[in-house]
Amino acid sequence: MPIDPKSPKNSRRAFIATTAAAFVWLFTGSRAAAAPSVSAGAPCKVKGRERTVDGVTFVCRNAKGKLVWRRKPGNAAEKIVAVRVLESAELGIGETKVVNVPTTAGGTAGVVLTRTDAGITALKVNCTHAGFPVARVGNVLQCELHGSQFEPGTGAVVTGPATRPLMRYDASEASGGIYVTLNA
Repeated sequence: MPIDPKSPKNSRRAFIATTAAAFVWLFTGSRAAAAPSVSAGAPCKVKGRERTVDGVTFVCRNAKGKLVWRRKPGNAAEKIVAVRVLESAELGIGETKVVNVPTTAGGTAGVVLTRTDAGITALKVNCTHAGFPVARVGNVLQCELHGSQFEPGTGAVVTGPATRPLMRYDASEASGGIYVTLNA
């Protein structure tokens, strides 16, 4: 059977369209036909319907006259993780070190560790005034931006403009290591 070059099935346009569709399918696979994902704030259709995605339950609710997905309250379990951040010998009495602690969400949290006669203090590295990091300057932790000063052993404000103390994490020492506990 001879091929008719003028047939619509054999045109360049049909070839290009078929090739483009094949590439789209190759990159998206079956995801193109999958149901839309559920996330907080995304539109939904039936009030009260629940969907669970990756262990998180969403409920379709009315918000400002529109039906949207919202997280179902009370089903998120708080994860508490203690992470070994330093060897005990690396932090002498009166010394301060800044370490990055891995979080359960996949990022890191900057933590200022200070050893005093009373024990080890772990404080969030960000100033409570503008969020910039603090560093040890003399006997205080000082913000790099506006100069707020904090007591290294407690995180209390020594001089402003900050008015709130640095956030404190639980720190412990066991098996020759220093552990910081983050609530994620």
